[in-house]
Amino acid sequence: MKNKAKNKFTAKIIISYLFLAFLAAVSGYFIYTEIRTYTSSEAAVENDTKLLKTGAFLTELYEAESLSKLALRTKTQKSFAAYTQKIDSVFLQINGLKELTKNENQKKLLDSVQVLLHQKVANSSDILALKVNTDPNSSINQALEEFKKMEASYGKLTIENFEKNPEKLTPYKRKVLNNWVNYLNANIPADSASVPDAKTIDSIIETSKSLLAQAKIDNTKTQRTLTEKEISLSRNDLELSKQLQTIISAFEQEILVNSYNDSLKKSAALKRSIRLAGFAALLGLLIVSLFAILINRDFWKIQTYRDKLENEKKYSESLLRSREQLISTVSHDLRTPLNTISGYSDLLENTELDDKQLGYVNNVKSASGYVANLVNDLLDFSKLDAGKLKIEKVPFIAAHLIQETAENIEELHRHKKLKLHLEIGPELQKPVLGDPFRIRQILSNLIGNAFKFTEEGFVKITAKGKATKNGALKLRIKVEDTGIGIAKEKQELIFKEFTQAESDTEKKFGGYGLGLTISKKLSELLDGSLELSSKVGEGSIFIFKIPLKWSDTRIKREEKEAPYMAKKLRLLIIDDDTSLLQMLKELSESMGIVAHTFTNFLKVEHDSHLDYDLVLTDIQMPQITGFEVLNKLKSGTYRHYKEQPIIAMTGRRDLEPEAYTSIGFTQVLQKPFTKGELVAALKLLGLTTEPKNQKEGPNRRINHESDIYNLDIIHSFLGTNEDAINDVLQTFLRDTKTNMSLLEDGLKVEDYRHINQVAHRMLPMFRQLKVENCVPLLETLELAKKGSLDTNALRNLHKKLLRNVDILIAALATRLATSPSYSD
Repeated sequence: MKNKAKNKFTAKIIISYLFLAFLAAVSGYFIYTEIRTYTSSEAAVENDTKLLKTGAFLTELYEAESLSKLALRTKTQKSFAAYTQKIDSVFLQINGLKELTKNENQKKLLDSVQVLLHQKVANSSDILALKVNTDPNSSINQALEEFKKMEASYGKLTIENFEKNPEKLTPYKRKVLNNWVNYLNANIPADSASVPDAKTIDSIIETSKSLLAQAKIDNTKTQRTLTEKEISLSRNDLELSKQLQTIISAFEQEILVNSYNDSLKKSAALKRSIRLAGFAALLGLLIVSLFAILINRDFWKIQTYRDKLENEKKYSESLLRSREQLISTVSHDLRTPLNTISGYSDLLENTELDDKQLGYVNNVKSASGYVANLVNDLLDFSKLDAGKLKIEKVPFIAAHLIQETAENIEELHRHKKLKLHLEIGPELQKPVLGDPFRIRQILSNLIGNAFKFTEEGFVKITAKGKATKNGALKLRIKVEDTGIGIAKEKQELIFKEFTQAESDTEKKFGGYGLGLTISKKLSELLDGSLELSSKVGEGSIFIFKIPLKWSDTRIKREEKEAPYMAKKLRLLIIDDDTSLLQMLKELSESMGIVAHTFTNFLKVEHDSHLDYDLVLTDIQMPQITGFEVLNKLKSGTYRHYKEQPIIAMTGRRDLEPEAYTSIGFTQVLQKPFTKGELVAALKLLGLTTEPKNQKEGPNRRINHESDIYNLDIIHSFLGTNEDAINDVLQTFLRDTKTNMSLLEDGLKVEDYRHINQVAHRMLPMFRQLKVENCVPLLETLELAKKGSLDTNALRNLHKKLLRNVDILIAALATRLATSPSYSD
């Protein structure tokens, strides 16, 4: 209820802020658009550009006018060319103004300016031509030339008599030459023959008048034409000025209109922005007031809930104390009857019961064991919650603890055929101080869950130690699996008591949801941590970290106060006879030995985690011989083999022990061998072990006497543990049926090599059971060759063996018929 009210309260606050943020965003956007309109300078920029272009155009035009006047004054083509070039520049300016303006009337005015400029250029060109080609003094100059000719005809000297082109002379030289000509004319002697008469003088005068009159007429015409062109040019300039004034006025009017419209827009935008800001402020005030009322009301509700929750908390705490006391009382009270049930079950198991009754007893023991584990977990959980669980500091070797815990759990789940990878750092072989019982409890939960929730793939355990600054050791253990995985949103739930990731997990995989809770609390109590990363369908990774201290305790095998100080003896056993393997495994467990068993050495991986002190291998196996096993192990390709002793197990009688020891085997055990012979071999190698307090089967005397088989050797291995003996016999029956079928297949195709291999595989257990009517037949088949045993003899031998095996199977089936675990 508290969380619901709190979430509701928080939601209202968030919604109010979202409303305000939305309102601020919308108002800001609209105000921004209005301000952008207000501050827009597009029209101003356009007007400024027009003014600049117009100013440049007028400047160019004035420059062109100056160049025009200069050309008319100097009367040179170079000045006129500069003028026309400037006019082209003016045309470009006019085209630029056309692109800026959108007013068609303004464009027409600019076109008319271009037409006027063209006319002005044409008029200027004509005036320049008139001034160059029609000099006003040319008629007078002609008359003077005529006078000079007349003077020359009367013996007068002229400047042309001395200089053909006098106009090219400098003014000074010309003046000097004129003075010289005048001086000569003044000193020429008078010649009466050359003096003109009155009639001639009159004719000269009339001619002079006529020349001067004609010169005056020509000069008048020229002046009139020039005046007309100048008037036309002035009119053109006047029209051009008017057009320019019109254009500038139009531009000014357009700028004024644009400025006025822009002012109206800005004024409207300002008014809209003010109205919008006022509306947003008012709306925001209303929203804040509304949500303030709502939040204030919720606050008082929450305050009321808080008072109620405080009262409920006190009540809950009293209930928790009662629950803790109840769990503690009930758990302690349950332990006594559970111990009674377990004790009486053990006593009942050791009485003379048939196999069906033994099955009932085993079910009772299994159920009482489950309840005992639950009671222990409940007690641990209760102590952890109350902070009453004590942590011990005892010496142990972390590598031994991790390996034994992992292998024990792997053995419990051996039916899954999962691959176990163990990577333990060498630094963990040294003694450390800590609480091995609690560490094992955490590891058992983590590794047990990895095996329980993984159907195929592997379980990988990586353990490493890292030295810390204070000289201690930081232990890091990673447990990785390829199981069902855990969804991310449910990874926190699995650390809560009585909780599992999925509702159907308990039904499918079992458990009561306390393991990880206890592991998490224990890791924190040990000053460590427990982390999880997982993906659904890919698997999970748990990382357990804990600080430890180094210990100076010496390792003693007989020291029992310090758990996991001495390493257990470990065997690697390879034999294709599964029943013999089963018996050796049961024997190893009864002696406190860890046995890794394989029916085929090829299944032993090169980089496996296997840790063993001794190898026991059969010699004759179908896919690989014991000699090949020896060579492969000693080749250095198997990481786990470190020159451990290798003992050969063989049923062959044709080779002496030296034949094996000379090529690398340490010892030889002739099949069938007894428990005493195996123990003696171990002692010769210095590998001693302490037998476990073996819980044997019921000490009842069931008649095992039979003329067909004998269990003495089996009893030497397994004592009177009927369960273990029955398991071995059931395995033997299954293997025998399979081997007899394989033997028959070999006989059909007369494959002697196949017959030899099957007979060799069957012989060890038949010798162990002392089946006298079958052993000689199998020995013959083991050594049968095509030349030594013909087809008829082979078939007769097989028929006799088949009859004897059927009798043996019937006898053993009768013995096992009442066993609950037996299936024919």
